[in-house]
Amino acid sequence: MINNGNVDCEYLSVKEFAFMLNVHYNTVLRSIKRGKLSAVRIGSGKKSCFRIHKSELNRIALFDMKEMIDKIIEEKTK
Repeated sequence: MINNGNVDCEYLSVKEFAFMLNVHYNTVLRSIKRGKLSAVRIGSGKKSCFRIHKSELNRIALFDMKEMIDKIIEEKTK
């Protein structure tokens, strides 16, 4: 994780977040722009970037687990 003194270490860059989820960074950017992922924009114009709080990783993991459990329950009730 990058910590150059300007960014709190509780936040991840889009690339770091994408790496942790094993997805392309464009997927993360799309999720941010669609409002499915909470992020903070730093700067303005072409030099702006997003930072994503680490808690978003937990939120996504919990959502995926709930979805997986729902599918298992649905299959067992068939």
